[in-house]
Amino acid sequence: MEQVVRSICRHLFQGISVALIVATLGFVAVNLTRVDTALDVAIARYSEDLTDAVVVEQVRREEGLDQPLAVQYCQWGARIFTFDLGRSLVSREDVKDLLIHHFYYTFLLAVTAIAVSLLIALPWGVLCGVYPGGIVDNVSSMICSALVSVPQFVIGLLLILYLSIKLHWLPVAGFFSPAHLVLPAITLGIGLAAVSSRVIATSLVEVRSTLFYRFGAMKGLSPFTVFTAHGIRNSAIPVITYVGVQAAHLLDGVVVVETLFAWPGIGKLLLDSVLARDIPVIQGACLMIGLLYVTVNITVDLICFVLDPCRRNPPTTS
Repeated sequence: MEQVVRSICRHLFQGISVALIVATLGFVAVNLTRVDTALDVAIARYSEDLTDAVVVEQVRREEGLDQPLAVQYCQWGARIFTFDLGRSLVSREDVKDLLIHHFYYTFLLAVTAIAVSLLIALPWGVLCGVYPGGIVDNVSSMICSALVSVPQFVIGLLLILYLSIKLHWLPVAGFFSPAHLVLPAITLGIGLAAVSSRVIATSLVEVRSTLFYRFGAMKGLSPFTVFTAHGIRNSAIPVITYVGVQAAHLLDGVVVVETLFAWPGIGKLLLDSVLARDIPVIQGACLMIGLLYVTVNITVDLICFVLDPCRRNPPTTS
């Protein structure tokens, strides 16, 4: 238990530190450009036709953009300790409410994409792991290499062209019904399944070559019993670790896929905020992404701790 507490504390410290550093870099990067932030915010808020010098100066004063950058950053840092992420410079909405709203859609997309990937990867990877080096395994390796090499937006475009435009089976963009979730989830799930299946296959091959696995067969246990009792549980640890890392990556918002399908998630919100130079939203999103990574890493560590007896009972040296 002491090991678990130390691991959680380490992840929390690392995650919060990284989130603050990323948020700071985002603030610096946006403000180092020579574009007038107040002008961009005014255009995003009122449209270009209604924006003039008076409106720009009004926005500059209202949002404190006329103050030195150090003062703006310190004010933001002081609010963080009271869990106040400020307001959006464009919509004037509370940043916390914006992030929660858009996180729901990213979370929904990420969970569905992971479910799709596991439905494909589990039988695919188990088949390759049980019969390594065969025709299925070799063909699988080539298919996985091809899928990993293809960018996600290309897969998404092909799915749109065939399933939406040609067959009219699924809607293209937005989120107005569960059907809108299918294309972006499949786009993300296919690439994830390609790598996950190889991780599953490799892990199974390694476990089946260990002494404890072969000893189970020598004791007279049936192949199915040895596979379910020893193979699945021990090979699940690297798979869970990989899926956890990918889940964290998906939860922080896959910008390309969310933009391609006009999906209202964190990734699209972050892209729109960067284009509009909405600094509070950018910094808030960076903090949220850091905390999401911490949460996923802690969860993965706890699951691996439960599954791996060597971590629960480390060997003692005399």
